[in-house]
Amino acid sequence: MLKSNLFTRTITGLLYGLVLIASLIINRYTFYVFFFIVLVLGLKEFYQIAQKKDIFPQKNLGFVISIGLYISSLLLNINENMSYFTINLVLAFTFLLFAVELFRSKEISFINIGATIFGVIYIALPLSLLTLLALDSNNLYSYNLTLSMFILVWLSDVGGYIIGVNFGKHKLLERISPKKTWEGVVGSLLVCIIGSFVLHQFIPIMNINLWLTLSIIVCVSSVIGDLIESMLKRSVNIKDSGNILPGHGGILDRFDSVLFVIPMVYIFKFFML
Repeated sequence: MLKSNLFTRTITGLLYGLVLIASLIINRYTFYVFFFIVLVLGLKEFYQIAQKKDIFPQKNLGFVISIGLYISSLLLNINENMSYFTINLVLAFTFLLFAVELFRSKEISFINIGATIFGVIYIALPLSLLTLLALDSNNLYSYNLTLSMFILVWLSDVGGYIIGVNFGKHKLLERISPKKTWEGVVGSLLVCIIGSFVLHQFIPIMNINLWLTLSIIVCVSSVIGDLIESMLKRSVNIKDSGNILPGHGGILDRFDSVLFVIPMVYIFKFFML
């Protein structure tokens, strides 16, 4: 049974990685479509998790605001006026949340509105920033930095798992993630740093000092993002956010660390590149 689960997890992970890489490399449209699907499925899982705690977010408006935010980020490089128009619509729908809540026969309105907005911030905002991350200095589509970010995240996960399983003794945050250890974090960092040296040879988009800085940012952000997702799931007593990915759980289980990494890498790009 254990071997079967490991096989399923491995095959699913490989397919997920190949589809993600293909969506990045083929062209910007496959990239936009792939992460639009991730946004919709991830937000759906998030609102379902909230409902397990008898919280009732305004799902329809949450989807409208999230999709609007994503579209506005795409339009920013095509038609700035349309992008700003879309952003204004997003703001209008955001304030509409409060008015709509008046007519819902649900309790704890404060938490319902908060959960709706939190879903937008936690999922739609990072994925919208991802579309901007995939632009070079001339505002042309380039997957180099985005692909490098995902590779470093995967290296961080692999390094943390291997070192943590074999040498992990000191718990990182046991009340949130009992299996995570400080040794695993060190393993993640070391593998990320090694990976940055290799990436520098094949994707020379910045000097080695910036590559090292990026590897540290990705590693630390990845660990924090993973812990945040674990905290949210533990708060509603669930193991996985969904079951769409055999052996892995849901979309949020695969993108938990990435959702926190994206804003940090975006800030890195804004100030350093």
